Amino acid sequence: MVVPFEQTTLEKGLGGSNEPFLNKPARYTHLNMDNAVRRGKDRETLARLISVFEQVNDLGNGDQALVAVLHHILPMESRVVTFDAARFGQFVSKSRLLKLIEMLLAQSCEGETLALSVALLFELMAKGTGNGLVISSHPANQSGASSKEVADIDVFEADGKTPRHCAEAKDKPFTRADVDHAAGKVAEAGHTSLIFIYGPNAKTGENLAALVQEYEGKGFDLTFVPARAFAEGNVSLAPSVTPVEVVDLLNKHLALMRAKEVTIQHCKEVIERM
Repeated sequence: MVVPFEQTTLEKGLGGSNEPFLNKPARYTHLNMDNAVRRGKDRETLARLISVFEQVNDLGNGDQALVAVLHHILPMESRVVTFDAARFGQFVSKSRLLKLIEMLLAQSCEGETLALSVALLFELMAKGTGNGLVISSHPANQSGASSKEVADIDVFEADGKTPRHCAEAKDKPFTRADVDHAAGKVAEAGHTSLIFIYGPNAKTGENLAALVQEYEGKGFDLTFVPARAFAEGNVSLAPSVTPVEVVDLLNKHLALMRAKEVTIQHCKEVIERM
């Protein structure tokens, strides 16, 4: 009950997770200190939450407690990007899609806008192929944290398991070590190719062509692509999409990435200016 209320009425104001980190519903039906949560802050939060609920039970003032909670959370800023349908046509033209990407990348937001843009572009590619590809983006600096996460953005076949593409999104200066780290995560997961997409704030002193050749000699297919070129290639082949579809895709990946408030606000401003 709490999850749909938070995602609809509160417009994901508490984060929009469908699996609250303190009480994963697939496994636990009650709050308990035996619940599997990360040590440190998460476990401390779980302990405080249990303590608060015990006090509410003892005092019998659950209704008052609920009102107090709603008083604090209802004014919270929505984490959902919306748009004025009257300002958009029936479809988003390719030139407008490229403008959207350009405007998103105008503010790096610690690299989150590049990752968001890459995810959106892969979604457009998937819609064009029509074979049910699954696009998965991940919280910043957490790619590889689970068996289903390999790179910043992963593209899977329709089964959601077999990888089609693994993409690293880098919008800051990078070195050979950054490339090796990204490629290493992919190789450790048993895959042999990586698309390294770099944004307008990325700079490097590395010889990228030499790196590609070196990795090719190891049987690994490494590709470097500027974000602008990646956008132009994908958008040129994209099918017709509606404004609703574009905004829904942005919201999907803002949630998957657990994007920062500054990133969400930037997206809202970009959509308002489109």
